[in-house]
Amino acid sequence: MRSMAEALRLNAIELHLLCLNTQKHYREPAEIEKNKPEGINLEYFDVNTNVNLWSAGLNLLSGQAYHVSRFKQEALTKRLIELLRSTHFDIIQLEGLPMAVYLPEIRKYSKASVVLRAHNIEYQIWQRHAEHEENALRKAYLNLQTKRLKAFEKKSLEKVDGIAFISSEDQKIYRDWGGRSLSTVSPCGLTPEENPPISGYEAKYDLVHLASLDWLPNRQGAEWFLKEVWPLILEARPETTMGFGGRDMPPEFIEMGSENLWLYPIVENARDFIGHGKVAVIPLLAGSGMRIKLLEFLAWGMPTVSTGIGAEGIAIENYKHGIIANDPESFAAAVVYLLDGKEARQEMQMQARHFFEENFDNQILGKDLIQFYQTLI
Repeated sequence: MRSMAEALRLNAIELHLLCLNTQKHYREPAEIEKNKPEGINLEYFDVNTNVNLWSAGLNLLSGQAYHVSRFKQEALTKRLIELLRSTHFDIIQLEGLPMAVYLPEIRKYSKASVVLRAHNIEYQIWQRHAEHEENALRKAYLNLQTKRLKAFEKKSLEKVDGIAFISSEDQKIYRDWGGRSLSTVSPCGLTPEENPPISGYEAKYDLVHLASLDWLPNRQGAEWFLKEVWPLILEARPETTMGFGGRDMPPEFIEMGSENLWLYPIVENARDFIGHGKVAVIPLLAGSGMRIKLLEFLAWGMPTVSTGIGAEGIAIENYKHGIIANDPESFAAAVVYLLDGKEARQEMQMQARHFFEENFDNQILGKDLIQFYQTLI
């Protein structure tokens, strides 16, 4: 969302952003003010959208998709209506499928063209997660919610005037559905000057990993890596060390720490943390859309090994801009290859940065998106 706001600001768009400051990812007012892009009107609302057993159980009776219904918040609804009554907008953009719950108010109080910024094919994330869920009760609940979410997603994509997909893979899924709304592909970008290549860091670890472990696909992938891949790496290369960072790290992960595996539940600066490693890993088994983590690693020139799902939305060339491996043996072998090959790492650092500069400059991506807006106005 910040990337999108920055891309529009760089192209002189007047932008008003309403957003939820959720309890799960709460940010202090001073931090929000410090990090928001300059020149935008920003309003945020402190809300609790946390999943809990009581509301999850009640949701079974509603027929609605719990993944999105909990994002309909009274405070934002009230302010949205006030703003739509008093201000003319050319485009109203919904940042992610959950914001489609506000479509009725938008259609009632505004004649603006509505664009859905599709961060993912949402149902696909949970469908993939359910496939790997071992608990029978949770698996049944996830399958039910995924079915509801897919129905909501299909209806929402048809109700908007345009869709800005984050990846061509997601756009293809929509077209295979027979979708009729105008659409474009607008990947997430970064500003090159604000994301220079990593250099000058002392290598504290061979491998680094960083992800928010409060998101189920991240936790699932991290568990797969630690249990299935990490032992193979140590078997082939016993001296390998790893810095493993993740917010909301579960206790069972922390118990796996050793002289080779350093665990960090809190990481103050992502760039500094990653910069102290030789190779980064993205072990995702579920998800959809585009991996912002990989985009950052490309910008920073960080050699990376990822699963195919971890690299979705970014068409890297295998063994040139990064390495894609989908089973434990291949993933471990790719890690060992890069750790033992200094020249291969150096070449990948250069190619990754070049690939980023050619394809993900935020100002250019914003200009392309504005051309799509103009077809809707």
